[in-house]
Order: sequence, then structure tokens, then C-alpha cells
Amino acid sequence: MGVDRVRWGIVATGNISTSFTRDLKLLPDDAVVTAVASRSQDNADRFAAEFGIEHAYDDYRRLLDSGTVDVIYIGTPHPQHYAVARAALQAGIAVLCEKPVTLTAKQARDLVAVAAEHRTLFAEAMWMRTNPVVQAFFADLASGVIGEPQQVVADFAFHKPALPARLLDPALGGGSLMDGGIYPMTFTFMALGRPAEVKAVGALNEDGVDLNVAMAWRYDSGAVAALTCGLRSQNPWTASVSGPEGSLLLPHRFHHPEYYVRSTAAGQERIDVPVHGLGYHYEAGDVMRALRDGLVEVPSLPHAGTIEVLELLDETRRQIGVRYPGDDEDLGG
Repeated sequence: MGVDRVRWGIVATGNISTSFTRDLKLLPDDAVVTAVASRSQDNADRFAAEFGIEHAYDDYRRLLDSGTVDVIYIGTPHPQHYAVARAALQAGIAVLCEKPVTLTAKQARDLVAVAAEHRTLFAEAMWMRTNPVVQAFFADLASGVIGEPQQVVADFAFHKPALPARLLDPALGGGSLMDGGIYPMTFTFMALGRPAEVKAVGALNEDGVDLNVAMAWRYDSGAVAALTCGLRSQNPWTASVSGPEGSLLLPHRFHHPEYYVRSTAAGQERIDVPVHGLGYHYEAGDVMRALRDGLVEVPSLPHAGTIEVLELLDETRRQIGVRYPGDDEDLGG
């Protein structure tokens, strides 16, 4: 790309965008937020004032047309990701879009194709992949310290007396799978790859929103995985991989941990890895490096992984009966 600084635009002004923008300040001065867009000018102005952002817009298309950004971060509700990302890529503006990057694998494949056509960087903001502890964990696994992986166990279930309305709204991609289940699914995919067989069961409310989901994955190697997610229980939020020589465990809040635990015949050892901030700046830094290298894909956030996990989400939703608007077209009826 050949520029001294990268100009970020923020689309949406909710909690996740606030956390991301706050973490951008941990990067060197070559990262600067120059614009923000929200559904209302008041929200955009408030956000701009909080973070010292020069340009504020009440529509994302005005931001894209402004000529003030090199890359945008999309923190809107799930169903809006696709249209915003597609418009940005067509305009030659790089995209880092919150997970799940789209509601279906078909939409994600289209975005990858548009990114390639316009030679513009596109990435899903699966921040867990860029976390230094998680990366050290998988480097340890790849070293063979526990032998060939045989079992993965991962869960991401939580409960709040009053859930955000979007989590219970099918039109907004609500339910536990998209917000929580994508983490154990991505973790297991990183550990074992794509399974040969997927089995899923789920408990849905009267609106068809998944409140509790359990998944079993089988591999031709003989390995298996047990994954859960939900909105009705306060779970450990842990993830582990086990083999004949021991196990590796990511503790509570495994998607952004501060350490992991290695258990082998030599004993149990806590492995601490230096981390700082909330963790969003790691993915932003990777995006900026890829942008400067002229890439359309961030090595730590691979397109193939994004698409394959969404294909697994599609199949899981099909098995448990979760439907979103547009599924008849994107899931083939």
C-alpha cells in the first residue's frame, strides 16, 4: 500500500465498536480513526467526540464516498454485515468485519469473490485467531507435545437476566450459535480441521431462536469433538485439546485468555503469554500489515476458515431448525 498511516473508518457505534476503537489507540501512531458512521447523526457525533474523530456521518455510504478512509471496521448487527462489506469492497476500501462476517456461507463466498475481483483486502474479525495466547497454544499443539489430537471439548454459554434484544430476534440473526457457538466451532476447526460428520441438537424458543445447542463432530482420523453454546446457563467457557500424551487447556473466556495449561506426564504447567489491552488491536495490526503488503487476505484470518466455519453453521442451523430471513435462497430452500 505504501502509506505511512492507515486511516480507519468505524461503521456502527455500539459496544463492540467502542472496544475496538479504544484498542486501536494501543497501536503505533500509524493507525488513525478518521471517520465514523451510525444510523443517527447524534450517535455518530457523540462517538466522534469521544474518540477525537474528524468526520461523522449518519449513513455508511456517506463514509464510503467521503475519501477519508483506507479500511473500515464493521460492528453492526449481523444481518447488515453483508451489504456494508460488499459496498466497501466494490469501492476499493478494505474491510474488517465482525464475526460472523455474514449469516450464510453463500454470502461469505460472494464477499471473498468481490474482494478478489477488486483486489481489496477482506477479513472476518475473529479476534480469537490473533490472540497471542491462542497462537502460542496452537503452536504448542502443532509441536506434537500431546501427540495426535483425539478429543476437543469447548463451550461458550452464558446467561443474563435481561439479554440484549438482538440476541432473541431472528431477524437480527439472534440466538446462541452466531454470538457464542462460532467460538468453539472456530477453535475446533483450528485444532482438527473440518469434520467428516456433524450432529447437532438444539432447544429453540417460540420464535425459533436457539437457546441451547450441543454439537458432536467426528473425524476420519478417529478424533471427536463436543461443543456447546447457549443463552440459559453460565458455563465454564473453556476449551481443550487432548491426545495420548496429555492435554492443552484454555481457561475461562478461552476466546481471549491470558494463559493456557499444558498437562503431560511431566506434570501440569501454566504457560503465561504477555498480552495487553482488550485484544482487538491484534487483529487490527494484522490487517494493517496485510494492507501494506498489498494482500486481499490476512494470513491469520484466512478466507477458507471463515467460509468453512459458516458452512458448518449453516448445517448446524439446518439440523436444529433455525432459520433467518433469506435462508430459502441462501440455503437452497
